[in-house]
Amino acid sequence: MSQFIQQLNIYLKGGQVLNVPFNAEAPDKLNPQINAFFNALGDKEKAGKNFLFQGQRPVLVHLPDVSAADVVSLVRKEKDKEEEIKENSEIK
Repeated sequence: MSQFIQQLNIYLKGGQVLNVPFNAEAPDKLNPQINAFFNALGDKEKAGKNFLFQGQRPVLVHLPDVSAADVVSLVRKEKDKEEEIKENSEIK
């Protein structure tokens, strides 16, 4: 079973980096909150305001402090027990 994760990295003007992980449906389709964030950055009316990411851990970002942002898509695959046993026996 595979789980798709998208990590949004927000680079602030002060030098800090915020990492916000999201679950995703597919690695090539952006999470709707990430898409809304990029749209807010490009909107002149919203660019001077705050953006709230909602979920297990709410994150509030002051948009004028953002200097850059990128998204990294990750795929997490779970191994079944037979594969783990085989790998452990090869290591020993």
